[in-house]
Amino acid sequence: MEIREIQKEEIHQMKKLRDYAFRTSSGGGEEDFFYWMDHGNRLGAFKDNELAAQVVTYPLEVMLFGERYQMGGIAYVATYPEHRRGGLIRQLMTKSIEAMKEKGQIVSYLHPFDVRFYRKFGYELGFHMAHLHLKLDQFVRKPSGIGQIKRINHSSPEFAFIKEVYHQYSSAHQGMLVHDEAWWARLTRRGFTKEMALYFDENGEAKGYLSFGFEGTKMIIRELIALTSEAENELWAFISSHDSMFDIVELENTGDIQELALGLTNPTALKVEEELSYMLRIVDVKEFLRRYPFKNHEKPLYIRVTDEVAPFNSGVYKIEDGVLQENDNGETYENLLEIEIGTLSQMLLGAVRPRMLNAYHKITASEETISLLEAIIPQTSPRFYDHF
Repeated sequence: MEIREIQKEEIHQMKKLRDYAFRTSSGGGEEDFFYWMDHGNRLGAFKDNELAAQVVTYPLEVMLFGERYQMGGIAYVATYPEHRRGGLIRQLMTKSIEAMKEKGQIVSYLHPFDVRFYRKFGYELGFHMAHLHLKLDQFVRKPSGIGQIKRINHSSPEFAFIKEVYHQYSSAHQGMLVHDEAWWARLTRRGFTKEMALYFDENGEAKGYLSFGFEGTKMIIRELIALTSEAENELWAFISSHDSMFDIVELENTGDIQELALGLTNPTALKVEEELSYMLRIVDVKEFLRRYPFKNHEKPLYIRVTDEVAPFNSGVYKIEDGVLQENDNGETYENLLEIEIGTLSQMLLGAVRPRMLNAYHKITASEETISLLEAIIPQTSPRFYDHF
């Protein structure tokens, strides 16, 4: 079996494998599929020049701690059944992670078909998605009369304000995807920008938007992005104004449920479906730690990282004024944290706090080290609204 890059003229073989493995067409149609296959890093396992297994990495960016990080988005992981359980995906995932490091993609996301499977490659759960089913009396609002709502779509001149509102929102929330022009084009191909409502405040500044549609008597809110509570109220009032058209509102990409409940008029019997969705991993530990905004602390922290898939990450890292990779000679370190790459990724991106990980025996550290970690790791809650 030959492991190599999939050439452009072989992309049709990727489509064939995709159709066999997933049995559904990709959102956005074939144009979207071929665009991302053309721009992604394509690795395949070949037998007699016939594709047997594949892994694709999208070149994306996410916002972490107010900065852009290059991210490798893993997609279309598939193997024909006659070639499964032969270690092909392990080889392809290993080479994909190595390629991400070379390209400067410091972190990686993926949507798992099986969490256990991707834990073997150093990925861990980092995000959850919520889907709300709302009746009218749970959110009915009246407009305040301050500012205005304008209905637009991707062809409207005001669509530039949608992009700016999303940029401001994603910059302030941990882990969200940077929407460049290529990604906005993808959302358009998927029909997510066909119906939108944009809120302008009393100063004429864009402060929030909705992406929505209708399915029978249901109103589907694909995204509700508000920079202020006033914008959120006016967007809910806009939804309420459709009361003659629907019985139920289904809301995706809501952010924090507790925050949302603060703005609902009647959250009684609120129906919420939550899914532990995207997984993540740090691709380049040394570079990630170099950029990480640890809070100031007097004592140095030592982190012994284990990464079986990307052994270049394994070792002891000293966190003090800067980040130095130490030789792991089995020395005894004060304030030592022993951790696997997936758990490290989950902890530093804010999905789970150190004390909780310690309670479930996911890390090895003294009580003093746990207290130090709690003090120096920022309090944050990652969220991710996109799909790939």
